[in-house]
Amino acid sequence: MNPLYLTILALTGFAVSFYIYYSKKNNKKLYCVIGEDCDAVVKSRYGKTFGIENTVPGMLYFVLVFIYGIVLFLNRNIFKETFIYYFIVIASIGSVLFSLYLTGVQALVLKKWCEYCIVSSVASLLILIVLIL
Repeated sequence: MNPLYLTILALTGFAVSFYIYYSKKNNKKLYCVIGEDCDAVVKSRYGKTFGIENTVPGMLYFVLVFIYGIVLFLNRNIFKETFIYYFIVIASIGSVLFSLYLTGVQALVLKKWCEYCIVSSVASLLILIVLIL
């Protein structure tokens, strides 16, 4: 497991999640590079789960992975085969499963794509891969 990869992926995921959160909270239109209507996706009823913006637990997850990566970078042996490692892996599995669900919603229900959501999903998947390899 390379802690540098974890920190870079976590920063990427956090930046994307924060941008979506900031845009929604300040009622700003998301700038989409590929021209899709990202606002239609993130402001849909699927933008919240149990009344909580999806970006909030996403940002918390990416901060958790970032801190984990930094600590590993400082001492590679500190969390090997411990409860914390397994907690991070389980959180990553949950993140990937929820990302798959939201990607399915984009494809099958909304029929619209948000490139930021896709980047966040890919970051979550790559984090899980880095953790288990």
